[in-house]
Amino acid sequence: MGSNQPLGTGGDLRRRFLRHHLPLALASAVVLVLFMSLPPFDASAYPHADLFSATFPRERVRGGPMDHGEDQAGSMDHGGGHTGPMAHGSGQAGSGGHGGDMGSRSFNQRLSVATGYVALGLLGLTLLIGPANLLLRRRNPVSNYLSRDVGTWAAVGSVVHVIFGLQVHGGGRISDFLRYFVAPDGSPLTNSFGLGNWTGLAATVIVVGLLALSSDFALRKLKARPWKRLQRLNYTLFALVIAHAFFYGALLRMTSPYTLLLGLSVIAVFVGQAVGVWLWRRRYARAAATVV
Repeated sequence: MGSNQPLGTGGDLRRRFLRHHLPLALASAVVLVLFMSLPPFDASAYPHADLFSATFPRERVRGGPMDHGEDQAGSMDHGGGHTGPMAHGSGQAGSGGHGGDMGSRSFNQRLSVATGYVALGLLGLTLLIGPANLLLRRRNPVSNYLSRDVGTWAAVGSVVHVIFGLQVHGGGRISDFLRYFVAPDGSPLTNSFGLGNWTGLAATVIVVGLLALSSDFALRKLKARPWKRLQRLNYTLFALVIAHAFFYGALLRMTSPYTLLLGLSVIAVFVGQAVGVWLWRRRYARAAATVV
């Protein structure tokens, strides 16, 4: 690829597999293993969040009475990983099948958080490729294969995150799924746990939709301008992901490496987009002046 070519414009499948998909898959796997194995990412080292008694997450005092909803659903935290097993069952963990169930739940919690933050990092990267092109004084094409390929792996991580997250408190039944979103009386959950799940659901719908549109076939059918307009839902997706992490108590664990990753992602995307807008406006002003 020439030095003046924009990042991610090579559409050859073999090139994309070797330069995009393979490195992204390997990097994601390595980061995932680190998240699952390194002690700093262990949830037990950080405060637990009370997600059930209020709209906004609060630090839960250990040893205090558990909210009725939390006793049923457990506590899921995104800032330093999901919390450990429910307090009322921890004393029984050594018994036969229940201990295995608690171990499975703990694994699902950790894997759900780890894949969620891998997806967050990849999503942030998709929003930095355009500003990088502008910074390198290269044009921004309508379709950027690098952004699409990174977005594909972000979508994969997001879907895996959701699948394992739904396994934490349920056994695959519809009723188990519904209690992430609906209270026992049938009303929508509006506590922190519910809002975290509603924002997560909206983000999942968008990321799956963007994945379905990330093809040359979709670009040809929709035409460039409508296709590009739909792709800008990536910004809404990023905002929903941040809200999702907030409602799951991310900001209650400021020393957690997950919270650090969340903050760095927000800062990087904000700064990158601000620089990109400034560079685009400057380029547009120069082009207008040249025409005059």
